[in-house]
Amino acid sequence: GNGLVNQSAYAIGRERWSEAAKLAKTALRSGDLTLENIPPAYSNLCVALTGERKFPEAMDACNSAVDLRPRQWSYYNNRANIHFYQGNFDRALAEYYKAMTFSTSGRVLMHNIGVALEYRKNRDRRPNSTKDSEISS
Repeated sequence: GNGLVNQSAYAIGRERWSEAAKLAKTALRSGDLTLENIPPAYSNLCVALTGERKFPEAMDACNSAVDLRPRQWSYYNNRANIHFYQGNFDRALAEYYKAMTFSTSGRVLMHNIGVALEYRKNRDRRPNSTKDSEISS
């Protein structure tokens, strides 16, 4: 089970969303995950489902990760990314800012905040422009 979490992360890095989601789901169903690896498995599932544009399922996975490890900044970043891709820039920004309270570096978050602010500013001029966004996971 724990190896599947790593394989899922590897598939995410290669943008193989469907493969990553399948691996994360298999890991979660296996019953073999350590308590430490359950939140990352949900996080991987969240990112993979976001990549597949399955936003409601992705949000459920993100919420599970946040519920299990509420001080992990990247889980809020992932949730923010879902809002961003749906064009809900204010909600995305709220999640990015919340993530900042748990981040030690903030570089990814500052980048994502800047992108979200720019898209929010230009949303009336660039409809459906989040398809090829520049946010980071």
